[in-house]
Amino acid sequence: MNLSNEEKEAVIKVMESQMLTLLHGTYVKQFEEDFAQYIGVKHAIGVNTGTAALHIALAALDIGPGDEVIVPPFTFIATASSILHNNAIPIFADIDPKSYTLDPQSVEEKITEKTKAIIPVHLAGISADMEAMNSIADKHDIHIIEDAAQSVGTQCNGKKVGSIGTLGCFSFYPSKNITTGEGGMITTNNDELAEQCRLIRHHGEPSWYVYNRLGYNYRMTEIQGAIGGVQLKKLPEFIKIRNKNAEFLSSSVDQIEGITSPFVPEYCKPAFNYWIGRLNPQKLNLTKELFLERFPKSKILYPKPLYKTKLFQEKIAYPKGCPWSCPFYGKEIDYKSIALPNVELITTEIFALDIHPKMAHEELEEYVRIMRRLAKN
Repeated sequence: MNLSNEEKEAVIKVMESQMLTLLHGTYVKQFEEDFAQYIGVKHAIGVNTGTAALHIALAALDIGPGDEVIVPPFTFIATASSILHNNAIPIFADIDPKSYTLDPQSVEEKITEKTKAIIPVHLAGISADMEAMNSIADKHDIHIIEDAAQSVGTQCNGKKVGSIGTLGCFSFYPSKNITTGEGGMITTNNDELAEQCRLIRHHGEPSWYVYNRLGYNYRMTEIQGAIGGVQLKKLPEFIKIRNKNAEFLSSSVDQIEGITSPFVPEYCKPAFNYWIGRLNPQKLNLTKELFLERFPKSKILYPKPLYKTKLFQEKIAYPKGCPWSCPFYGKEIDYKSIALPNVELITTEIFALDIHPKMAHEELEEYVRIMRRLAKN
């Protein structure tokens, strides 16, 4: 984490105020206002995790039993599990073979009369093709929820991610571009949806003991808000350093046969969260498993498509088979029969490297030396 005395002093101020919750304090509200301005939207709603942000966004759109939501299988589980938490059905579409984000053509093929939303994931600081996604959403009159957990600060066609779809969702987990320890944010330009998101995060209460809808306790704390406010001011410098580190790795790796650096689409101005490399096992004469074993600082990134995990293979969620056996759905989905060629190949060839702002340049150079040695041998 990139924390310093500034964040420490902000936390101490919160503690001295004795106002630790957003219901009484001012730090979360200020962080929300500053974040909304940074992203370029009317509303930002602070919550306790990025997972909560996704759960609330779907609930605010009244997505539930019998509804389908299209997601990539190359992502963290929260993108898909948040759909299950709303008793709706995740539908997996393939990913683009170069950007590793949702493939618009595959999305189009997956749309049915039950499709209510698409959740494109902006992966590791690279945005999905939002022009194509919006075109599909407009054509079929469905919503887009941007999963921007890994991409705060990334731009797509000149707009920051989180400002392009119906709703945007962010995470402030320690590995993200800014952190509040745990924490998340929802962004939108829709006044009614913003109001619903605020209701859902606080038990459906517009005021004490008034319950207007089903809600949860997903509130962000004042300590998180205070840390987030400081981190947000540092974000441009964090992005500058992360992108510089990514550029160094890419320019070095482009000279190594058998390893490919991340692809940045023309529409994207990245805010790299981490650096994704891709192996060519035939050229390297080295499997991904052996590569990771001989390069311990490299990271496994989504080892298999989500639909191949036990959760989906055995359809384990709520008792009595919900949401798949829900009478409102009336269809049978078999995740065992899914075969998406791009993601199934890519998961056998992908690895990731840290590029956080505290990294010494010598660490990056060591990354390159190891990759060169593995490629040479």
